[in-house]
Amino acid sequence: MQTKTDPRVLRTRKLITEAFINIFQTKSFSEISVKDITTEAMINRATFYNHFLDKYDLLEKVVEEKLHLNLGCDKQKTSMSIEQTIETVFLSLTRFETSVPSISGQEEKDAIDAIIKLELVNIFRTKLIETNPLTEQSLLDKLANWLTFTVRGISLDWKDSDGNETAGEFIKPLLPFIMCGIETL
Repeated sequence: MQTKTDPRVLRTRKLITEAFINIFQTKSFSEISVKDITTEAMINRATFYNHFLDKYDLLEKVVEEKLHLNLGCDKQKTSMSIEQTIETVFLSLTRFETSVPSISGQEEKDAIDAIIKLELVNIFRTKLIETNPLTEQSLLDKLANWLTFTVRGISLDWKDSDGNETAGEFIKPLLPFIMCGIETL
Protein backbone atom coordinates (compact mmCIF):
# COMPACT_ATOMS: atom_id res chain seq x y z
CA MET A 1 0.00 0.00 0.00
CA GLN A 2 1.38 3.36 -1.04
CA THR A 3 0.97 6.45 1.08
CA LYS A 4 0.49 9.83 -0.50
CA THR A 5 2.83 12.64 0.40
CA ASP A 6 1.24 15.95 1.27
CA PRO A 7 1.87 18.41 -1.61
CA ARG A 8 2.93 21.06 0.94
CA VAL A 9 5.72 18.75 2.13
CA LEU A 10 6.89 18.17 -1.44
CA ARG A 11 6.75 21.91 -2.17
CA THR A 12 8.76 22.76 0.95
CA ARG A 13 11.41 20.12 0.20
CA LYS A 14 11.66 21.48 -3.33
CA LEU A 15 12.10 25.04 -2.01
CA ILE A 16 14.87 23.88 0.32
CA THR A 17 16.73 21.87 -2.31
CA GLU A 18 16.45 24.64 -4.93
CA ALA A 19 17.72 27.19 -2.40
CA PHE A 20 20.64 24.89 -1.55
CA ILE A 21 21.52 24.38 -5.23
CA ASN A 22 21.35 28.13 -5.89
CA ILE A 23 23.68 28.89 -2.98
CA PHE A 24 25.97 26.01 -3.97
CA GLN A 25 26.59 27.82 -7.28
CA THR A 26 28.35 30.68 -5.48
CA LYS A 27 29.63 29.22 -2.19
CA SER A 28 31.53 26.10 -1.27
CA PHE A 29 29.66 23.53 0.80
CA SER A 30 31.71 24.29 3.92
CA GLU A 31 30.73 27.97 3.68
CA ILE A 32 27.00 27.25 3.42
CA SER A 33 25.02 27.43 6.63
CA VAL A 34 21.51 26.28 7.41
CA LYS A 35 20.68 29.97 7.93
CA ASP A 36 21.77 30.70 4.34
CA ILE A 37 19.49 27.95 3.06
CA THR A 38 16.49 28.98 5.17
CA THR A 39 16.89 32.63 4.17
CA GLU A 40 17.09 31.74 0.47
CA ALA A 41 14.09 29.37 0.75
CA MET A 42 12.15 31.86 2.91
CA ILE A 43 11.40 29.30 5.61
CA ASN A 44 12.31 29.07 9.28
CA ARG A 45 14.97 26.79 10.78
CA ALA A 46 12.39 24.50 12.37
CA THR A 47 10.89 23.82 8.95
CA PHE A 48 14.33 22.95 7.59
CA TYR A 49 14.94 20.52 10.46
CA ASN A 50 11.50 18.94 9.93
CA HIS A 51 12.76 17.82 6.52
CA PHE A 52 16.52 17.30 6.95
CA LEU A 53 18.84 16.42 9.82
CA ASP A 54 21.50 18.93 8.74
CA LYS A 55 23.18 20.28 5.63
CA TYR A 56 25.00 16.96 5.11
CA ASP A 57 21.68 15.12 5.01
CA LEU A 58 20.44 17.71 2.51
CA LEU A 59 23.57 17.23 0.37
CA GLU A 60 23.00 13.47 0.37
CA LYS A 61 19.37 13.84 -0.69
CA VAL A 62 20.20 16.35 -3.43
CA VAL A 63 22.94 14.13 -4.89
CA GLU A 64 20.70 11.05 -4.73
CA GLU A 65 17.87 12.91 -6.43
CA LYS A 66 20.06 14.37 -9.20
CA LEU A 67 21.73 11.01 -9.75
CA HIS A 68 18.37 9.23 -9.95
CA LEU A 69 17.09 11.79 -12.44
CA ASN A 70 20.18 11.35 -14.60
CA LEU A 71 20.01 7.57 -14.35
CA GLY A 72 16.30 7.57 -15.11
CA CYS A 73 15.89 5.02 -12.30
CA ASP A 74 12.16 5.42 -12.29
CA LYS A 75 12.12 4.52 -16.01
CA GLN A 76 14.85 1.88 -15.99
CA LYS A 77 13.78 -1.02 -18.15
CA THR A 78 14.24 -4.49 -16.74
CA SER A 79 14.84 -5.76 -20.26
CA MET A 80 18.22 -3.99 -20.50
CA SER A 81 21.23 -6.29 -20.61
CA ILE A 82 24.06 -5.85 -18.12
CA GLU A 83 26.14 -4.28 -20.92
CA GLN A 84 23.37 -1.78 -21.72
CA THR A 85 23.04 -1.04 -18.00
CA ILE A 86 26.80 -0.36 -17.72
CA GLU A 87 26.69 1.99 -20.70
CA THR A 88 23.56 3.75 -19.42
CA VAL A 89 25.08 4.20 -15.96
CA PHE A 90 28.32 5.54 -17.47
CA LEU A 91 26.50 8.05 -19.68
CA SER A 92 24.31 9.08 -16.75
CA LEU A 93 27.34 9.60 -14.53
CA THR A 94 28.97 11.83 -17.13
CA ARG A 95 25.75 13.89 -17.38
CA PHE A 96 25.64 14.07 -13.58
CA GLU A 97 29.28 15.20 -13.40
CA THR A 98 28.62 18.03 -15.85
CA SER A 99 25.33 19.08 -14.21
CA VAL A 100 26.68 19.44 -10.67
CA PRO A 101 28.64 22.59 -9.81
CA SER A 102 32.36 22.24 -9.17
CA ILE A 103 33.10 21.11 -5.65
CA SER A 104 36.25 22.40 -4.06
CA GLY A 105 36.37 20.80 -0.61
CA GLN A 106 37.70 17.26 -0.18
CA GLU A 107 35.07 16.52 2.47
CA GLU A 108 32.26 17.37 0.06
CA LYS A 109 33.88 15.42 -2.78
CA ASP A 110 34.23 12.38 -0.52
CA ALA A 111 30.62 12.64 0.67
CA ILE A 112 29.27 12.91 -2.89
CA ASP A 113 31.49 10.08 -4.09
CA ALA A 114 30.28 7.81 -1.26
CA ILE A 115 26.64 8.56 -2.14
CA ILE A 116 27.27 7.84 -5.83
CA LYS A 117 29.01 4.57 -5.03
CA LEU A 118 26.14 3.40 -2.80
CA GLU A 119 23.61 4.17 -5.52
CA LEU A 120 25.63 2.42 -8.21
CA VAL A 121 26.25 -0.69 -6.10
CA ASN A 122 22.48 -0.95 -5.57
CA ILE A 123 21.76 -0.53 -9.28
CA PHE A 124 24.36 -3.11 -10.35
CA ARG A 125 23.41 -5.57 -7.58
CA THR A 126 19.76 -5.40 -8.62
CA LYS A 127 20.64 -5.95 -12.29
CA LEU A 128 23.03 -8.83 -11.50
CA ILE A 129 20.45 -10.56 -9.27
CA GLU A 130 17.83 -10.11 -11.99
CA THR A 131 20.05 -11.60 -14.70
CA ASN A 132 21.75 -14.27 -12.52
CA PRO A 133 19.22 -15.36 -9.88
CA LEU A 134 20.96 -18.66 -9.11
CA THR A 135 24.42 -17.16 -8.50
CA GLU A 136 25.67 -16.89 -4.92
CA GLN A 137 24.72 -13.53 -3.34
CA SER A 138 28.23 -12.79 -2.03
CA LEU A 139 29.70 -13.16 -5.52
CA LEU A 140 27.05 -10.84 -6.97
CA ASP A 141 27.85 -8.29 -4.23
CA LYS A 142 31.56 -8.43 -5.15
CA LEU A 143 30.74 -8.05 -8.85
CA ALA A 144 28.43 -5.09 -8.12
CA ASN A 145 31.27 -3.40 -6.22
CA TRP A 146 33.73 -4.17 -9.02
CA LEU A 147 31.40 -2.74 -11.66
CA THR A 148 30.78 0.33 -9.52
CA PHE A 149 34.46 1.14 -9.13
CA THR A 150 35.19 0.34 -12.78
CA VAL A 151 32.40 2.48 -14.22
CA ARG A 152 32.97 5.30 -11.71
CA GLY A 153 36.69 5.31 -12.49
CA ILE A 154 36.09 5.38 -16.24
CA SER A 155 33.64 8.28 -15.83
CA LEU A 156 36.27 10.25 -13.90
CA ASP A 157 38.84 9.42 -16.62
CA TRP A 158 36.44 10.79 -19.24
CA LYS A 159 35.90 13.94 -17.16
CA ASP A 160 39.69 14.47 -16.95
CA SER A 161 40.28 13.68 -20.65
CA ASP A 162 41.04 16.28 -23.30
CA GLY A 163 37.39 16.39 -24.37
CA ASN A 164 37.94 15.17 -27.93
CA GLU A 165 35.54 12.25 -27.43
CA THR A 166 31.94 12.28 -26.37
CA ALA A 167 31.06 10.11 -23.39
CA GLY A 168 29.52 7.55 -25.78
CA GLU A 169 32.65 7.41 -27.93
CA PHE A 170 34.78 7.05 -24.79
CA ILE A 171 32.89 4.05 -23.34
CA LYS A 172 32.14 2.08 -26.55
CA PRO A 173 35.63 0.53 -27.05
CA LEU A 174 35.89 -0.25 -23.32
CA LEU A 175 32.63 -2.21 -23.03
CA PRO A 176 34.03 -5.47 -24.52
CA PHE A 177 36.84 -5.40 -21.95
CA ILE A 178 34.43 -4.79 -19.10
CA MET A 179 32.22 -7.62 -20.31
CA CYS A 180 34.90 -10.17 -21.31
CA GLY A 181 38.08 -9.08 -19.57
CA ILE A 182 41.57 -8.28 -20.72
CA GLU A 183 41.71 -11.51 -22.75
CA THR A 184 39.73 -9.57 -25.39
CA LEU A 185 43.02 -7.91 -26.46
